[in-house]
Parts: sequence; C-alpha cells; structure tokens
Amino acid sequence: MLTPDDSALQAVRRRHELRVLETLVTHGSRTRRELETDTKLSRTTLSAIVGDLRHRGVLTETDQVPISDGRNGRPTKRLSLNPEAGAAVGIELGRRRISISVMGFDGSIVNHEHRDVSSPSSLESKVQYAADMLRDLVSNGSIKPETVIGTGVGIASRHADPTSLSDGVAQQLDPQGATLAPLRAVLPAPLLWDNNIRLSAMTYGNDDDNLLYVVLSAGVSAAMVTGGGLLRGGNGIAGELGHISVDFAGPPCWCGRHGCLESYINVSNVLVEAAHRGQAFDSIHALSAAAASGHGIARNVVDWAGVLLARAVVSACVLLDPSKVVIAGELSQFGEPLLTPVRKALAGQHLDLGPRSISISTAPYAPTAGSDGAARTALKHWALASVS
Repeated sequence: MLTPDDSALQAVRRRHELRVLETLVTHGSRTRRELETDTKLSRTTLSAIVGDLRHRGVLTETDQVPISDGRNGRPTKRLSLNPEAGAAVGIELGRRRISISVMGFDGSIVNHEHRDVSSPSSLESKVQYAADMLRDLVSNGSIKPETVIGTGVGIASRHADPTSLSDGVAQQLDPQGATLAPLRAVLPAPLLWDNNIRLSAMTYGNDDDNLLYVVLSAGVSAAMVTGGGLLRGGNGIAGELGHISVDFAGPPCWCGRHGCLESYINVSNVLVEAAHRGQAFDSIHALSAAAASGHGIARNVVDWAGVLLARAVVSACVLLDPSKVVIAGELSQFGEPLLTPVRKALAGQHLDLGPRSISISTAPYAPTAGSDGAARTALKHWALASVS
C-alpha cells in the first residue's frame, strides 16, 4: 500500500519523466548532456529516468555520427523516442481534399494519403469518406489500430468548443453538422479535433516560437502558436485573419463586414483579378510561373495581393507580436514577391516600444500539412500519457 510520501515521490518522478519526454517530442533526439540542459535535472536523476524508459522500450539510443576533427574517444550517444512504441493518426477534412498522415512515436511520418474532393461535399460525407480511407489503410497494414495512441482531426470552417478540446472522461463534442463516430469506429483510440488550419500550424511551430501561420488558399485563415500551444481565444474562433478588413469601401463579405482580405486574395479571386486585367491563367501555379518569368500582368497581380496581405498581417503583428510569420497555401507559390510588401510595411512601422525582430517566410505547398499537424497535435497530447 502506498503511503502519502510514496505517492508524492511518484508524482515528482512522473513530472521529471514528462520533462524528458516533452523535450524529445519537441527536438526529436538529444544527447544526455543536452537533456540535462533542457530539463534542468541532475545527472543521477536523468540517468535513472532514461534507464527506465529504455527498459520499457520508449527510448532508443544510437551513436551520433562523429565529426572528423582528429579526436579519438567513445562516440556520443543520442536518445530518441522509439518510433515503434506507438503511432498517432492525423486526418484533415479540408474544403477540397481529405488527407491522412500516420506519425511514429518519434515524430517521423510513416505514411501519407490524400484525395481531392468536390467543394460542395457536406462534412458528413467527408467524415464517411475519410473513414473509408482509414479502413483501406488498416486493411493494407499501413495502420495498425492496436498501436494508435490517439487521432487528431482538422476540419475546415469548424472550431472546437474551448471547453471540450479532446476525448477524456467524456468524448469531445462533435463539430456542428456531423458526427465523428465513423472515424471512432475504425480507430478506437482517443480523438481530438479542431480547425484544420490551426492544427496545420503545429507542423511549423516549436516550443520556443511565437508563430503566426497564415494560409492563402480557397479561403484565408490563420493560427497562432505560442510556447508550443495553440491560441484559441475565449470563444475558440481565434485566427480568422481573412475577415480583417483591408478596404472599408470594398465589397460586402458574408461575415457582415466590407472589404475582408478573403474577399480579395483567395485562389479563385486572384485568378479572376488576373483575367480582369487582361490575362487569364488556369491555375495559381501558371500565374506564379508567369510572374517569375517577368510577365507584366502576372507580376502586378502578385504585387496587388502582397499589398493587401501586408495590411492584414501588419495589423495582426501589432496585436500578437509574433517572432515568426509563415505564409502557406497555394498562393505561397508567389514566393518573395508576395512577401516584399509585408516586409516593407513592417519595416515602415516605428512603435518605439523596444526592438522587434520578425522572420517572414513561405512554406512549400504541402497537401498533407493539415493531417501532419493533426497527427503531431495528437502525438504531443497523448504520447506522454501513453507511457505513464
């Protein structure tokens, strides 16, 4: 029978163990010395925890490839989470695609699958389609349900209730307009769901980042990652950058405002803008290639989109003060010409409140970013609990 002192000691040991696991989830692999620095644990305490986790099959230890510097000695060992200790599954139910990612316990992607769907498809039909895809992956051995520690689901145009963010004692509340029961029937592991853009951001945000992640695609959305966690807001709907007005005299938006960013620079509207200026393109990729080759109309359209984007991003940066801004989605193919107006607008703002440094970059377009981020969120949420 445990005494109160025994229980207290176990609680302390568990907190120390979680520090080690959280560090490895974040960084992928670390030396023992790096773990000492990260966790602030003594060498003796860390050695005991690492030894126990290795014995339980949670950690693996490998030789670090030596750098040829003329020195001899024993190679440095690196500790990593064992990819075979479990897996997390991520699912994105996007506006125009469904993707599934399987992520090993060490954070490596084991499998990807994505399929395009028609935009008018209901959320209910997308859930059923994703369940069918999951069954196929289970049937061919790509997913072993008994090893899945958790499932993350990113859903376009839906935001989770901030009072119900994951399965626990009770199941997380279903999104409006559909039940996730078909997914639960295939994978009985615990599940969490949230906005797909919000979960995509977890692919790019580290624990030490304050990241503003912006997606320019069929619509415009954003998410903020701070300290490794998502900023959801009091009502769970933070991140609607597309509904910041960039022209108060602009066209009405379905949200009730005028001149919203999304009314201008979603994929369809950018192609329409190019056609109105005298040159039709059949895709954003074609428009981007033309702009890169110096085509006048294409370059002007990219500049126009960049100026509008700058108005919204600068407003968001003043409010949120990110250290990093990442632009993703189909329009990120425009690259540096899209970012130049953003950089210029930020540089021209002098708040005189202290030094400010914000890195701005584009992310390569990846159709599975949403499911990758959903899997990573599920891994971070349940990997630590699975080894308790």
